Amino acid sequence: MKQTSFYPGPSTIHPSIPSLVKDAYDTGILSANHRSSDFMELSFAAKSQLRSQLNVPDDYDVIFISSATEAWEILPQSLTSKTSQHFFNGTFGLKWAFTTENLGIEVIKSPFNVNESLPIDQINSLADWLCVTACETSNGTMVDQNVLQELFSRRLPHQLIAVDATSALGGVILNFQLADYWFASCQKCLGLPAGLGLLIVSPAAIERGRLLGERSHYNSFLNLVEHARKEQTHYTPNVLNIYLLWRTLAAGPSIVVTDRRLRDRMVGLNSIIESNGALDWLVSNVSLRSPTVITLKTSDPMELKERALSQKMILGNGYGAWKENTVRIANFPAMGDIQFQIFMEWISNL
Repeated sequence: MKQTSFYPGPSTIHPSIPSLVKDAYDTGILSANHRSSDFMELSFAAKSQLRSQLNVPDDYDVIFISSATEAWEILPQSLTSKTSQHFFNGTFGLKWAFTTENLGIEVIKSPFNVNESLPIDQINSLADWLCVTACETSNGTMVDQNVLQELFSRRLPHQLIAVDATSALGGVILNFQLADYWFASCQKCLGLPAGLGLLIVSPAAIERGRLLGERSHYNSFLNLVEHARKEQTHYTPNVLNIYLLWRTLAAGPSIVVTDRRLRDRMVGLNSIIESNGALDWLVSNVSLRSPTVITLKTSDPMELKERALSQKMILGNGYGAWKENTVRIANFPAMGDIQFQIFMEWISNL
């Protein structure tokens, strides 16, 4: 029996990927120049499908980049004049703050606990950007869209909002109009191999870029936008993943259907965990749990992973501060309902 990876990224990929890779090869698109009409048509098709499936506003620009971590650098390099405020409760949010700090931007760090809501009352008037992680991959927490709505409502006129949506984009409903700079990698909820990032930006973010006029880097924001608007990229892109993004989105359900499916699976798992003393949730507050990354406390993560592996299931390691007492399980759309049901039955029998 083939192993099933529940690792939270890279994780199980969309089951149609093998046949779609052959399709991509057969079309010749993998040999197309990224300035060619063939690539520009593919770029337009992929972005159009993304807009349709995930409800991306028409006036937001979609830009292909290499990864979400590249987006960590683009923001301070090109779009931040002096100060950035980072709200975080996990390792990746903290790494984003450190990356910004290392590039010479003043960073206001606003940490909060995994069982606390994002501290909106701590908004600092000096910050140009308010930075939030939608679903923190290291601990399985989530910033609810209602909380993001309140952050949006309370921000000052000069402040823009950036959201790391790496473990959210393609898995949960996102209201893109609540922020100006969204980014994600494709190897999680989008169910693709690693190697492609997406940057989704508002008119206000583009205006900020024009105001600052930064062009000192090869991946400067204005350079990205200008090429994207021509359906091109400024460096040779991951054409295969762009093709796979287009095809998998076109064949998949709307984000409304996907969101409900993942949340329903979480409800089923929660009832099992609540009645099983072997495991417990790291995030005790249900409203703060990510629907896409499940983080469970256990006295012996290694033993649990070994027992899972004996059943052909690969569980994810704990991460950062929770490395020694948790395991992480991906609840991504590419994971079939039958596979997830088998996992839940295994958990219930522990």
